[in-house]
Amino acid sequence: MTIDIQQTSLQEVCTTEMLSEENSDLFTKGQLDWLLKTRYKNGLAETGAVLKISNKLYINKALFFEWFLKQKV
Repeated sequence: MTIDIQQTSLQEVCTTEMLSEENSDLFTKGQLDWLLKTRYKNGLAETGAVLKISNKLYINKALFFEWFLKQKV
C-alpha cells in the first residue's frame, strides 16, 4: 500500500504517546519508543511511517499499522 503524502491528513499523524493512549491494549509508550529507536534494524524506517521534524519523531498511523500487520515471529 502506497500512501500519497498530499492525501495524508494530520489526523493520521501522531506521537508515540498519542498512539499508545489510542491503542493501550496493543502498545505501551515504551514499546513504541523502542520500535522507533530501532526503526533502521526492524524495517520501520523503510516504510516512511516515521517522520522526524525538529528532532521529534511522529508516526503516520496508516503506514505504521501496515508495517505492524506484516510482522511475523
